Amino acid sequence: MSPKIPMNILNIPPNTPSNDMYEPTATTTLTEPGPADLTARWAEARLAYPLYAALATQFNFAALPYPAGELPPARPAREVFDRDLQWVDAIDQKVRAFQIRQLPPETLNASEESLRAFILRQLRKQNKTTLDRDKIDLLLVQYFALCAPEELYRNPIRLEDVAKVLQPVLPAADATPLEWCEPLNEILKTLENCHSLRDLMEGGLLEQGRLLKDSAGEMFYDPAALVAFSRFNFVLRRGFIRLLHSDLSALGHAIDTLEANGVKTVDCRRAGLSAAETTTQLRFFHENWRQPFQKDYTAHSVTRAFEQLLALRADLEEALARGKDASAAPSAAETVIAPAVVAEPKAEPAESIQENSTTEAAPTEAEAPEAAIPNAATPAEKPAAPAAKQSIALDLASINEPAPTAVKPTGSESGKDAKASAEHAAPPTAEKCLESIWEQLIAAPPSRGRSMSTVVLQNTKVLLSSWEVGAFVSEGDQEAEDLRRAVVARALLGVASDERKRSGEEAALTSALDHARSEVSYFQGRVEQAKRAKNTEAAVNLGISTKRLLSCIEEAEKLQP
Repeated sequence: MSPKIPMNILNIPPNTPSNDMYEPTATTTLTEPGPADLTARWAEARLAYPLYAALATQFNFAALPYPAGELPPARPAREVFDRDLQWVDAIDQKVRAFQIRQLPPETLNASEESLRAFILRQLRKQNKTTLDRDKIDLLLVQYFALCAPEELYRNPIRLEDVAKVLQPVLPAADATPLEWCEPLNEILKTLENCHSLRDLMEGGLLEQGRLLKDSAGEMFYDPAALVAFSRFNFVLRRGFIRLLHSDLSALGHAIDTLEANGVKTVDCRRAGLSAAETTTQLRFFHENWRQPFQKDYTAHSVTRAFEQLLALRADLEEALARGKDASAAPSAAETVIAPAVVAEPKAEPAESIQENSTTEAAPTEAEAPEAAIPNAATPAEKPAAPAAKQSIALDLASINEPAPTAVKPTGSESGKDAKASAEHAAPPTAEKCLESIWEQLIAAPPSRGRSMSTVVLQNTKVLLSSWEVGAFVSEGDQEAEDLRRAVVARALLGVASDERKRSGEEAALTSALDHARSEVSYFQGRVEQAKRAKNTEAAVNLGISTKRLLSCIEEAEKLQP
């Protein structure tokens, strides 16, 4: 029989070498952990406890075993040892990556030791699931962001740099390039040529990275692969923040120019605002815009808040273009102006978009907070981190839900005649909608180099991505047909939603919602088929279009009684 483990097994004198004190005996089994193993497990769990306690409190997972701010005892009795480790394991089973991401930075980044212990517990799990992979993926880049030297934030980052920083959590960290991870470098090369978040979205860069992780299987946990993905995630975050600043800068410049030209109102229906949004309201929106929080790390798109930001930029730049040539009549298919190249801002403004997260108030990589959260305060006992470090520490890999806006959409239309005609217009059928979109795009195909186009259906603007436009204007296969169906479902829902806001008509909205929901199920199946067939382009494009349709469904459902 194995020797009985005493109740006070963890009451080990400080600085006592475990190998000298606990020599394995001939009767020790391979399945039962020895005293040194139990001691190490307890020390690790105790270091990670503050993060588990924060998650349990913020998301109401379980009551804390100790008063807030108090740590477990350094030398517990055996029954306390068993109870507390079971409690930590139970929290591990419940927590998701998006919830870790929602912890305030001053909590998540409070202690390198605590974060390291938390990561090591995840890495030691047997039979890891996709949920475990997502947590590890997030935590490793979070650890790198916390521990990397400041100069790495502005310089090219090599695999060797990442492996060195991650060694405390990945002792076997390997900087050897892996052939199957090479697509990550191709994505990052494409990122370097992006000048707006729209470019990133149009290229499906987030989705391509996600698909590679999904296809990796157990290879994801190869130390060299973990280093490669951590580098990819960090550089992608840094690029995302650069592009976000570029879009916000372009938005402010457009508002300044419109006001200087005497423009008082702008048609911003494409962004979900009114047909006559004042420049004062737009400036308030711009100055108070805050980055939303992502939730479910498995999503394949960006939040509606980012979509709205980009649509608003398109609205304002379109207004600027019309102002330059007031005599030019708008075409049936209004092409969005290509994003202007904006100089990359200094690192300091990044702090202005850094946010903490609070408890899950409503929606996702699936649910979104209802109010902007102020910036995090740096803990007094720790030196202030650089502004760029604070903002990059927020994961931006895949975000997917509506977020607050400073300007509340009114849905109002300018002009009584336009409103009256819209109220009496019969809702279009799917066939008529498809035909109308087709005619508009063929009549005025998008100019080369311009990535998105807008069509108008019963006074409702519908924004199409480049791949969606391509599905209409060129001969296509089943993939093109799927994309056309996705656009039609989104357009029908947009028309019905606008009609509901104008006249209170519910029947058309109910019908459009039913149609959209049934189409989503079909599209999700098609995306999975494309993944299995290794057709990355089809999976990415239809995945993004499907997520946009899902976002429209959620917005439309808010209009139902």
